[in-house]
Amino acid sequence: MLPEYKVHAIRLGKVDFDMGPSVPGREPNIQSIPVWAAVVEGNGSLILVDTGIKDAVRHSRLAPTTLDPEETLKGRMATLGWKPSDVDVVVNTHLHCDHAENNRDVPGAQFFVSRTEWEYALAPDTAQAALYDFDWTGTELSFLNYTLIDVDHYDVLPGVRLIQTPGHTPGHQSVLVNTAEGVLCVVGDAAGSMENLMAPSPPGINSSSSEAIQSIHKIRRYCDRVFMSHDPNIDEFQEHGFPIVPPLSGWAGPAGR
Repeated sequence: MLPEYKVHAIRLGKVDFDMGPSVPGREPNIQSIPVWAAVVEGNGSLILVDTGIKDAVRHSRLAPTTLDPEETLKGRMATLGWKPSDVDVVVNTHLHCDHAENNRDVPGAQFFVSRTEWEYALAPDTAQAALYDFDWTGTELSFLNYTLIDVDHYDVLPGVRLIQTPGHTPGHQSVLVNTAEGVLCVVGDAAGSMENLMAPSPPGINSSSSEAIQSIHKIRRYCDRVFMSHDPNIDEFQEHGFPIVPPLSGWAGPAGR
């Protein structure tokens, strides 16, 4: 029997982003959206899925960004009673700056990134290059801390599985977590809104819209609930009742709340 984990939502900044292109037919719609990371607790391990924004000034060159003093990785984890040094495993869904900028603040962890994402991040195409313009390795955290995943359905631990979900980026991956409420998928940016999951439609930023739609179908197939990295309907420190996967049609509002 697989162990069950508890997932805690921590907010590591907010970004003004136009959600319009993510939904077919929607007009431009700039919103201040949260940047979520997931702290996964259980089976004697502490896992962090994505590490959020560290430098709001640098990130504001891409989009207006706010990072309140208490929204640091250290501050958020302290509220939950932990330190970054307590983290055993970090999974980066991808290496965009708003998902990996605090990597170097967790030097004692083992990191899991898809090999495709690692290689793409070293030489991204022009459209996404600015999102990778930061250092996720250094003297305190080298490439030796990273496990590069070459396969689909990779078990980091019993009850914590990585699935490849390309589309937002070529090497994007998502995390299936066994919880008391069923399988929760920490989606990353494979989907940015419930409309993406329901239509389905690709996120506004994508390297391949066809791959993005295939990945959304895959996520829907394997999970009961979803934790999307920029979902405005998640609450700070939420740890249960994450949104239920909506039907492909007839969805009427935030579910699982």
